[in-house]
Amino acid sequence: MESAKPLTTIMRNINKPVRVFLKNDLRYEGMMVECDGYMNLLLEHAVEYQGESKTAGYPKVLIRGNNIMYLVLGEK
Repeated sequence: MESAKPLTTIMRNINKPVRVFLKNDLRYEGMMVECDGYMNLLLEHAVEYQGESKTAGYPKVLIRGNNIMYLVLGEK
């Protein structure tokens, strides 16, 4: 069984909901509409959380790949 590369797996989830956990303890939830080779992500209809508290909402947000700790794909 061949394992998929992480970036390939992420690219398959374009236009699907995603949760992005950052190194600074923020979390964004939204629709991932773009991803590049550096794992920079563009989310639409993004909601920002600190802990369990909703802190802001954005029509679009760009998340730089080097700030990402991990992703949860395909669920909201």
